[in-house]
Amino acid sequence: MAFDGLFCAAVAKELNNWAGARVEKIHQSSQTCFYLQLYGNGQRGNFVISASASRPILAITADAVARPDTPTPTCMLYRKHLQNGKFIGAEWVENERIIRFVFDAADEMGYIKRKHIYAEMMGKYSNVILTDDKDKILSASSVSDITSGVRAVMAGMPYEFPPKQDKISVFDVSDTDFIALAKEKAGITASDFLLRTFLGFSPVVARELAFRAFGDSDTPIDGGNASKLLSQFNWLKQALIKGEFVPNAVFNGDDGVEYSFIPLTQYRQDIKEYESFSHLLTDYFGKKEEAVNISGYSKEILRTVNTHLSRGKKKLALLNEELLDCAAMEDMRIKGDVVTANIYRIKQGDSSVTGMDYENGIEVTVSLDIALSPAKNAQKYYKKYAKMKRASVVLAQQIEKTKAECDYLESVLLFIDRAASPQELAEIKTELAEGGYINGKSNAKKKKTPAAKPLAFTTTDGLLVRVGRNNKQNDQLTGNADRNELWFHIKGFHGSHVILTPNGNEEPTDRDYNEALMLAAYYSEKRGSANVEVDYTRVRNLKKPAGSPLGFVTYEKYYSAVVDAVLPPCAQNKV
Repeated sequence: MAFDGLFCAAVAKELNNWAGARVEKIHQSSQTCFYLQLYGNGQRGNFVISASASRPILAITADAVARPDTPTPTCMLYRKHLQNGKFIGAEWVENERIIRFVFDAADEMGYIKRKHIYAEMMGKYSNVILTDDKDKILSASSVSDITSGVRAVMAGMPYEFPPKQDKISVFDVSDTDFIALAKEKAGITASDFLLRTFLGFSPVVARELAFRAFGDSDTPIDGGNASKLLSQFNWLKQALIKGEFVPNAVFNGDDGVEYSFIPLTQYRQDIKEYESFSHLLTDYFGKKEEAVNISGYSKEILRTVNTHLSRGKKKLALLNEELLDCAAMEDMRIKGDVVTANIYRIKQGDSSVTGMDYENGIEVTVSLDIALSPAKNAQKYYKKYAKMKRASVVLAQQIEKTKAECDYLESVLLFIDRAASPQELAEIKTELAEGGYINGKSNAKKKKTPAAKPLAFTTTDGLLVRVGRNNKQNDQLTGNADRNELWFHIKGFHGSHVILTPNGNEEPTDRDYNEALMLAAYYSEKRGSANVEVDYTRVRNLKKPAGSPLGFVTYEKYYSAVVDAVLPPCAQNKV
């Protein structure tokens, strides 16, 4: 567990740089994750408080955050007590894995009251607790009642620190005491000695000091070698006192191995140093956190799109059944013709008549309604024919419209799955609201999330190539493109519109074409496949039918090429 008590001390010191900032907005993305938008010293930052066991983050980030449309009751409580308040600072609860965040905010009467957020970074026992000016609990992410054998954590109860451990503070031990303790516990490894004896240590920091002292974290401690470990112990103590921290993390490829506030020399994998603990934590856990937040934020959108898609498919099946029924309209006309041709032979009360179908050269027996005259029987069949003919035209139009709608919704699902940021999801939601799939009235007064821009790259040979992130961007990207620019799209599947901008009248190189083709294949539902066919043409050859869904175009003059749906080299040249 790298988020130990000593790591909390380092993080608290850094977060104090934002002391005095005003709390502008508050959001909650999960039970143990809160975002406080702060404004101070002329800049804004999102203060992330995530006490998740798998994603512990206490950081200030400039990145946009996911904002659920409906705030939870807990989020509303935090807004009531903290919004428009002032962030006073962060305090490390010495020797504990706890940081106390102090705020001054006005109550219902306008009086300034002190409030606290306790971030308890204790693995599976982690908690985020809000207290009032008397340290009475207002809210807790994880609640335990008075029957708990450790401590009660519930609204209305006074906040209490976790029970003290039978260990010694790093700051309360002298050199003599350290040597004496080492002799007393001789035989155990140096790392275990530190871990079991002193407060605030995590296994990785204990191993690091042992490794620095002996070159091996498994060396047993005794009175003879304790001075070497003491030297490293005192170095750590001075680093804590002076605030000399080095945020760093160890990676094995893209996978995080460990992180700490002191350089981890015990590892041979890639070690990455950061300018701040906020950068360290958001980089180490940020992708996981963002994926969880995006997943939670996109659930409502996915549910809405899937509901409309399911309805569309059911409607399409019913329309096709009705159209199949209309296939009998020619039979109605023929029966009407037979009745008309033989009307002179039909008597009132006849139940059927047999006559020749001259179109097909066969005899046909037509049933008659005995209550109707021969002429009205013929009219009945002609009316059925006319009704079916009109219906078949309307049904064919409805089928095409419903097919286009289902195709559009399937493309939206692709872009939701590919969304890599809250802005992209917000833009997709706006697109659905404008299309009438989501009620946007309740959000009319809300400040709009800034729209994400299309992806932009520079090809290896220096040309600009842009990629739409969703159907709305596809429409805008293609609609605003110059008629001589080149348009690319995967053939027969959903994907992004890709626009390659030539250099004046010069023809792009084969490499330019190939990289644009690969981008169109990669940003589609066939990502990762081999031998994917992509169409391309000049923008002037595209047509946007009136009333067609977003992102839909037609074209007749085009070329096709086959590429692998993988990222081309120019993906590194992101603009």
